[in-house]
This record gives sequence, structure tokens and C-alpha cells, in this order.
Amino acid sequence: MKHNKIRISRSEWEVMEVLWHKAPLSASEIFEMLGPETTWNTKTVRAFLDRLEQKKAIRKEKAHGVNVFKPIPKREHCLRHESRSFLDRFFRGNPVSMMSHFIEREELSKDEIRRLQQLLDTKCPTDEK
Repeated sequence: MKHNKIRISRSEWEVMEVLWHKAPLSASEIFEMLGPETTWNTKTVRAFLDRLEQKKAIRKEKAHGVNVFKPIPKREHCLRHESRSFLDRFFRGNPVSMMSHFIEREELSKDEIRRLQQLLDTKCPTDEK
């Protein structure tokens, strides 16, 4: 099944993160796992679940008489899709422009710079003589 048309909002993404971490869960369990910092109530969580089900991002099943929810696409697939969408919308699909933008404008620690260098070296190792 293809999932590349699923567009997940920021709030829906929070619900999906809980489900990717530990599914199947009921709406009440999802609400509890969102933690005390959430400003939502269980009715809001149920609304997000309804939208995610309509988008075919989750499926609902009965377990012991209670509706529980499971994610359909894997997190990695959604992350890849959202990353590509972001890259296309803001940087015309050019990853070098995006990386340059963040590298030039963000404060990076030496460890972060080393990690970026390692990633680049892995992609394109320098020739050794």
C-alpha cells in the first residue's frame, strides 16, 4: 500500500509519535502518554484520531471492547515524505541550499560540526594515496 499522499499536521504528528512508540493504544492511553504539558483534552485527541483514520494513517481495532489505534505507515516513511515536502517547498528541492541555510544561520557545536563532516565523508570519502 502506498502512503505517499498522507499529509500529517504538526498536532497529528504528536499523536502519531505516541503510536509509533507504543501501539496499539486507546484514545485515553494516547492522551496519558502525551503528558501533563499537553493543552489538549481527550476529545481533542479523539478528533485527531478521527482525522488520522480518514487519512488512512491509522487503523482502529477493537480490543477487549475498547477501540485501539495502530499506525499504518512506518515513521521513517512519513519522515522521508515530510522531509522531501519541506525541501521542495522551501528550497526548490535543493539539499545543498537547505544545508547551507542551516549551517550558515545556526550555532553549531564542534561536535555537531564533526558529525556533519563524518556524514559528508561517508557519502564521499576523500581519495587516499
